Amino acid sequence: MKTYHNEHVTVVTECGVHLLQQTWVGIPSSENFRDGSLATIALARRHQIKRWRIDLRQLRVFNPVDLHWFIQHCLNQSNSGWPRKARIAIILNDLNQFGKMGSDLIIRAIMAENSDLACRYFLDNDDTQHWLMLDE
Repeated sequence: MKTYHNEHVTVVTECGVHLLQQTWVGIPSSENFRDGSLATIALARRHQIKRWRIDLRQLRVFNPVDLHWFIQHCLNQSNSGWPRKARIAIILNDLNQFGKMGSDLIIRAIMAENSDLACRYFLDNDDTQHWLMLDE
């Protein structure tokens, strides 16, 4: 079930397994990045997301200003409402170092705020799904 979409991000939730899947493409404008991020955080809180799959394979680059905004404004909202021991999986293609660098900034900030979260990078979708669905 698609629950949010703009030109650069699609967000789908699977409420039965508390999974949110976020797929980024291209080079998001600041407006699309911020709207997509706020919608994602709202959906994560509403559906008590425990598993978050972020697919960056089609992303070209995030704007560093938008990453800073996300860390400063969104993480405080999201970390306080996440269930303990939530999992975040990030799928990259091995050539996209810009996506990896941006993800690293966000992951470090998330882990500093909530050490109960588990985060991992993947190159393969099947491995990602398997890891996300592991029981605590």
